Amino acid sequence: MIATAAKGFAKRVPEYEAGRPEYPDALLDDLPLAESRVVVDLGAGTGKFTKVLAARIAESKGAHTPRLFAVEPVREMADRLAARGLPVELRAGSAEAIPLPDGAADLVTCAQSFHWFDYEPASAEIHRVLAPGGHLALIWNLRDERVPWVATLTALFDRHAGSTRRYASGAWRRILEDARFRLVRVTRHDFSYRMGRGGLYDRVFSTSFIAAMPAAEQAAVRGEVDRLMADHPEILASGMVEFPYVCELHLLQRVG
Repeated sequence: MIATAAKGFAKRVPEYEAGRPEYPDALLDDLPLAESRVVVDLGAGTGKFTKVLAARIAESKGAHTPRLFAVEPVREMADRLAARGLPVELRAGSAEAIPLPDGAADLVTCAQSFHWFDYEPASAEIHRVLAPGGHLALIWNLRDERVPWVATLTALFDRHAGSTRRYASGAWRRILEDARFRLVRVTRHDFSYRMGRGGLYDRVFSTSFIAAMPAAEQAAVRGEVDRLMADHPEILASGMVEFPYVCELHLLQRVG
């Protein structure tokens, strides 16, 4: 993870918790959890997806209960994850240096994180820690830009993103052509995340490149969000923000 992103995330843990969505239950049905003995949530952040994994594993009625690891490089985010008290083994580490032995994992999940990784070392490390035939799940909660106000919000992000690594940049797609992995399936689930009146500000200011801005630039961004909400009264029509998302999964399998 690049230093600017780590700095931004470290500064905005409360906003990340409040403004970032949960994950739909249907996503868990798409993962090969029943056949996995060791699951690694890589780039686990504050544990938004880790807690969903832990809950599903706790409901497991199979012959075994998977062992769950979470790996996170940003200390402030890892501290928030640890405070959840989940049945997970938290490890300090990164995608480029995963603190697990060769072939240890049956499933590696990357929820809202894979685009941050340095591709060559991270893909090699993921391949190393996966057992033969093991799976890699790349997961993103994507803003549903079919909704007009969400498309306008995306344009706001685009104006400020610069060269920041993002899902939208598409650099992560290299793995779809990587001979060390094969694509098993792609699934998508529409859902909405309900937030309080300030939720849209939390969502914007949890974005790494905005969180790392000087205060004056952040104030200008806040003004842009104010205008967005004034121009689109439907955002708060119910008194809450109903933020529409599409949860996208790319499930791959280790080759060799």
